[in-house]
Order: sequence, then C-alpha cells, then structure tokens
Amino acid sequence: MIRQICAFLRKDFLIEKSYKLSFLMGTVSTFTGMAVFYFIDKLFGRALSPYLAEYGAGYFHYVFTATAFFGYIGTGAGSYAERLRAEQLQGTLETSLAAPVRPEIFLTALTAWNFLFATFELGVYALAGAFIFKLDFSNVNFFALTAVFLLSALSFAALGIFSSCFILLFKRGNPAAWVLNNFEGLLGGVYFPVAVLPLWLRWFSKFLPVTYAVRAMELTFHRGAGFAEIKSELLALSIFTLALAPLSVAAFKLSLNKARKDGTLGQY
Repeated sequence: MIRQICAFLRKDFLIEKSYKLSFLMGTVSTFTGMAVFYFIDKLFGRALSPYLAEYGAGYFHYVFTATAFFGYIGTGAGSYAERLRAEQLQGTLETSLAAPVRPEIFLTALTAWNFLFATFELGVYALAGAFIFKLDFSNVNFFALTAVFLLSALSFAALGIFSSCFILLFKRGNPAAWVLNNFEGLLGGVYFPVAVLPLWLRWFSKFLPVTYAVRAMELTFHRGAGFAEIKSELLALSIFTLALAPLSVAAFKLSLNKARKDGTLGQY
C-alpha cells in the first residue's frame, strides 16, 4: 500500500515540477484572492458585524480562515473527478486500473499529491495570516479544530468520490461537481455567514456538510470553542461521514465494474 501511494506521489511530483510557472501563478493567485477580501472588508465589513458577533471576528478574518479551510477540505471534493479526468485524457487510466491495486488504495493514491500540496497551501495561508494580516492564533482550540478538519475532509472526500463516478461513466458532464462548485461555498458560510441568507436558503444549507464544517471551524479558531460547544456540528459531520464514505466507495466500485464491462475505461 505505501509503495503504491509513493509511486503515485513520485509521478505527480515530477509532473508538477515540470510546470514551474503554473506553481508560481497559483501562489500569486492565493495572495490576490486574500487582497480582494481585505478590501471588501474595508468597504462593507461593518455592515456584517452583527452577523459575525458570535464568532468574535471581523469580516476579513472570518473569510480568510473560512477560505483557507474550504480550500483544504475542498481538495477532497474536487480532486477525484479532476484527477480521473486527467488520467483519461492522458490515456493512463485503463493501465492504472489494470494494476493489482484495490479501489480503496487507488482512490487514496490518486489524490495523495493533491492533499500534500493543499497542506503546503494551508501553511502559506497560516504564515500570511500571522505575519501579513496579523491573524490572532491565541484563542485556537487545536484539539477541537483537528477533529473538525478530520471529519470535514472525510465527508468532502466521500462527495468527491461520488463525483468521480460520473467521470467513469459519462466522461464529460458532471452534475455532482457542478453542485459542489456552485453551491457549497455560496450556501455553506464560506464567503459570508449563513445568517445573511434568506430563511429558505438557510434551510437548504442544513443539508450541506460545509455549513457545519465552517461554523465549527470558525468557533474553534476565533472563540476557542471546545468539543461541548460544537457537539451539534461534530455530530452532523460524523453522520455525513459515516453515511457517505461507505456508499461512495461502493458507488465507485459499481461504476468501475460497469466501465470495465462496457469497455469504456480507455475512452475519453
């Protein structure tokens, strides 16, 4: 298992290494994104203060931590379909799946590099927050925050595996990815608190794991909330994870078997 994951990591590192300009542009984009929210805070931050009182943070610090967090856990939601599609276009998917590797190991290895790189980006966010934007880390409850990260990453990874099933079966056209890309950040409290939304949209947000993930993260980061204070959010994330994880792997196996039976693994 370890050797298989390391083989994928080495391959992905060599590919990433060959695109140095892309890496530089991605780093610059991270900072320009931060700057956009910084100036939005200057213009409209006070108007959102009543909605942010429970988190004990201003708008910029709220959205800064939420986007950094969402960028990390969102790796699981987007990576599987993205990487499968890349393997299809490169003509390597059928060869990779023909190797004696269990689907669970293949899925883990497929996105190992993405999570490693996302960890690096999270470190960049943390350093920028501490030294450029003066983010206060003194109230962070690291134990509770770790639990939130773990459960959030697992639930989002399960959503990502569901999304990858559409790539295996239909190649192009992925309704799951479309929903994740267009509604998770909008309705889940990433760019503004959920309380800003009208009541009927807040009702829809209750069915998204990101809603509970972002709220729990903000409370543990800015307020130092412990397990007792975020127990409802942790329970919701646990239910999402326990329900979605086994179902997503089962769905992937079924999709893979159908693609093999139809002889479409090599198509793109």
